[in-house]
Amino acid sequence: MPKPSIFRICITPTIISFLFLISSCTDSKLEYSLEAKLNPNGISPLTAVIKVVSDKECSATIKVLGESPMEQSFETLAKNLDIPVVGLYANRTNEVVVTLKYEGGMVTDTLKIDTEKLPDYFPRIEINKIDRSNMEAGMHLCDIHYAKNGTYDSRPFIFDDQGEVRWYLDLSFFGDIIWPIQRLNDGVLLVGGTNEIHEYDMLGKTLKKSAIDKKYRIHHDIIELPDGKLLIPVRKDGALIQVNGKLIPSFNDFIILYNRDTNKVEKEWDLAKHLDVSRQLINKMTSSDWLHMNGIAYDSSDNSIIVSGKNQGLIKISWEDELQWIMAPKKGWGVSGRNEDGFDTNPYLLTAVNSEGKPYNDKVQNGIESAPNFDFPWGQHAPKLLPNGNIILYDNGFSRNFIQKVNYSRAVEYEVDKESLTVKQNWQYGKERGSKFFSMLISDVDYLSTSKNILVTSGFIYHNAKIVEVSYPNNEEIFEATLYFSSLNGNKTFNWGQLDILYRSERFKLQY
Repeated sequence: MPKPSIFRICITPTIISFLFLISSCTDSKLEYSLEAKLNPNGISPLTAVIKVVSDKECSATIKVLGESPMEQSFETLAKNLDIPVVGLYANRTNEVVVTLKYEGGMVTDTLKIDTEKLPDYFPRIEINKIDRSNMEAGMHLCDIHYAKNGTYDSRPFIFDDQGEVRWYLDLSFFGDIIWPIQRLNDGVLLVGGTNEIHEYDMLGKTLKKSAIDKKYRIHHDIIELPDGKLLIPVRKDGALIQVNGKLIPSFNDFIILYNRDTNKVEKEWDLAKHLDVSRQLINKMTSSDWLHMNGIAYDSSDNSIIVSGKNQGLIKISWEDELQWIMAPKKGWGVSGRNEDGFDTNPYLLTAVNSEGKPYNDKVQNGIESAPNFDFPWGQHAPKLLPNGNIILYDNGFSRNFIQKVNYSRAVEYEVDKESLTVKQNWQYGKERGSKFFSMLISDVDYLSTSKNILVTSGFIYHNAKIVEVSYPNNEEIFEATLYFSSLNGNKTFNWGQLDILYRSERFKLQY
């Protein structure tokens, strides 16, 4: 892990006054010194800590100057303060305004902090469109991973409205992909490894490391529940399925409930119990990865879990581990169970209906063709719940209509009637952009609660990715950025670990 460094002082009369307790501060009736340590934890190069020593108790506000300034106040009163700074610019002498408030007065001064340039493997960021007056507030968090000839290095970053990287976390010391990164309700940054959960602050300080039972391996997603516990899709060692009369290992088909406070797995769900493990119609991977669970969502309205299985479709199960419905083309479904000895899954398949509630024809129901205003999700990712109770997700279009060709990807909203077991498509964005928006892998969609816009991430358009914010439901494009990958340490083929990928993006408030 890289070592922290003390920033280099530009020796000017102004800066010298920050380093010593001198009488020139007497006009403010506060004697103080300021000293900054760049990258204090060695893995977050665009952060710093400013150490304040003063003769009176004071609080501090800092502001990183620039086209997108970053300001934050800290209310703690003390004579010795360690003030975190996030949002520095790379390859620049940053000016950071420090305001100290104390009983009877206030003093403001400016520190200069030099940073190094970004590594060459970072993508080039191009802002294609921006309408800040109608956008969701915040900057742009990218859960990005860099090709390493068959594996990945993970270095999530945040960029601003000018396309300038303002924060990043170098997690390459793990030696493999670590994801997803997210901010929990308590402000902690959380990422998942193979069977570990790592918690950081915005300065890259390790707050906690939790080891999950080694028989479980985290896969693709971690979500926080209202009570702070975590739902995690996993692979379970030793699990088997029967396919074509043969028992083989199964991958990525369990969910666990994990308690961060006790470090214990409290509950387990087995998806093979509910689905037909021998249905391999769009599975282009090993037969063991029959489901390839890549995302989950929690529905608080009925205490249930919505599961995205890339190779099958969308599934809903209850907290008590009962199947509610399956959203997928009806073609090819049989008996559930690891040993093909369960129940008939067909009665749980949702019927696709139009806006008038009338079912589409059999070709649409079976996924052989798509209707103008309805299609099932294909190889989808990132299911979420909208405030109206509907489901939104990223429909990759992988093997759409059971055909292997470049087609289209989109964000799409579905309305499920759990009583009649029907599904209606209410909204979509992306189909009209065709192959230029097509991402066969990964990708993301989010509902932005303040603006009520939708953020869509096409994370693998060969050598680039796109982040687009659109108004909902009229699809006006408000923000768009393109990330052009370097893929310096891959052979730039469509193979795992050979091209850079943008797993997800979030609108993110950059603050400590």
